[in-house]
Parts: sequence; structure tokens; C-alpha cells
Amino acid sequence: MPKLLAAVALIVALNLPTPAEELVCAKVAKLPAIDGKADDDVWKTAKELTAKIDEPDEENPKKKISIKAVHDGDSIAILMVWEDPDRSDAQAPFVWKDSAYEADEEKVEDRCSIAFEMEGKFDSDMKAGIESKWDVWEWCAARANNGFGLDRTHIYSKNPPPAPIKARRLTARDGSLIHFWHPNDEGTPCFKTIPAPESKGAPVVLQHQPQTPTGSAADVQAKGEWANGKWTVEFKRKLNTGHKDDTVLAAGKALGIAVATFDKAEKSDHTVSKVITLKIQ
Repeated sequence: MPKLLAAVALIVALNLPTPAEELVCAKVAKLPAIDGKADDDVWKTAKELTAKIDEPDEENPKKKISIKAVHDGDSIAILMVWEDPDRSDAQAPFVWKDSAYEADEEKVEDRCSIAFEMEGKFDSDMKAGIESKWDVWEWCAARANNGFGLDRTHIYSKNPPPAPIKARRLTARDGSLIHFWHPNDEGTPCFKTIPAPESKGAPVVLQHQPQTPTGSAADVQAKGEWANGKWTVEFKRKLNTGHKDDTVLAAGKALGIAVATFDKAEKSDHTVSKVITLKIQ
């Protein structure tokens, strides 16, 4: 213990980055069913990482999330469990009011995501001011909970994207400007957004409706369930999809990842981990 405390003191004194937490992904004979439950036998023996998460500006995170990962040589499965006092599984549905449908913007879904390093230096802080690309898997309680998740690329660049692509302009911690956009992977995503119906039907109509994804957009399986004040979410994807918009994973490889959760929130209003080292055995 004294040696550990001395090492920590040295890191602080020299202003060195804190060593990344490690998520060990062991090889197993059979992957769990992707059903939003953690009752598969494989999860009982998988090594757990309890990672700290909080608002991006928080230097001393206070919240926690449980993460486990396993692979079978072909695909990887990741389990995430975190506390959330209430379930929010609607995203701006259309509600009939008087003579027309209106989007209920107060309804915002819970979400979580996993980011994998792809190109450039990886940092879980969106405002780090670093040019990079991330491969991101996203689960959404309303829009992406039909057995598939959103598969996206996060792009951070000092230069704006070519037209007609639109980007958010982020002010980095050092005051510089970073352009950020996050296109879906190639193919058809797992939901479609419809305009408000012109005539009255059901009292509430989903604005974002599930559909079967295709192409690279169909790579990520995902399912979440809420119970007893916690979300349990499972992801699954091939280690190597063969698609250029996906990070290649492989046994013997270690890479940086980060996880985030959204409690009835969008965009930068979320909790996020520091960089975690995913070690695939």
C-alpha cells in the first residue's frame, strides 16, 4: 500500500495522466443472449470493472457503472449496468392536441454508449480539442431498443465537414474550435423519423419508429431492460465486421474505450468515464 500511495503522489506531483482503468475481455465458449438481462452464466464469471462516471467537467467522478466484456473468437459482448431511479423510454412522441399532432419535447429517453478509438489520439472528453475519430455504439431506450443499436462514427476536426454535412462547433478546453459530427454507419439505421400525421389516429404516435437495419448500420445488436432502479444493457458485435467505418477488435489487442450514460438528456448533458483500456485476451 505505501508503494501505491507513493506512486499516486508522484503522478500528481509530476502532473502525469492517471493510468487508465482496465476492462479484461476473456474468451468464452458461448456468448450470452442479448436480451437486456445479466442472468446468463457467462456474466457470473466475467471480470467486472466498476468505472467512475460523471459530468465531463467533473475532475473527481462520484457516480459508477458496472462493465463486463467477453468474446468467443468471432464476436464480442459487453454488459453495462448503472443506477437510474426512473425509466425514461420515450423520445418526443407526437401527441394529439386540439386539431393537430405536436411533438412532446419534454419526453427524452435514457441512453448509453461505448466509444472505441479509431483514428488519432483517443480522449473521452469531447472538448479535449483533439482531432480524432471514434467508433461509437449507442443504445437508446426509445429509438434503439428493438434488438439493434445505433452504430456511428464520431468525428472531431479543426476543419468543417464538406457540404451538405452539418457539424456542431465545440469550444475546446484550451479555447480552440473543434467541429464535431457523428454520421450513422453506411446502410439503413434501426429507426426512422416520420413527420407528424396530418389526420387524427391514435392519441400518441411514435415520431421515431423501429425498422430493420441493413449494411454496416446493422452490425451492433443491443437490448436494455430497466428494473429495481437500474438499467441493464447488453451489446454484441463481430470483432471484425469487415466494414471501414468500424474499429477492428481482435484477441491480443488492447485499445482505448469510454462509456457514457444519458439520464433523460441529450448532446453534452451526460455522464462519461475517463479512458478505459479494453484488453481482449
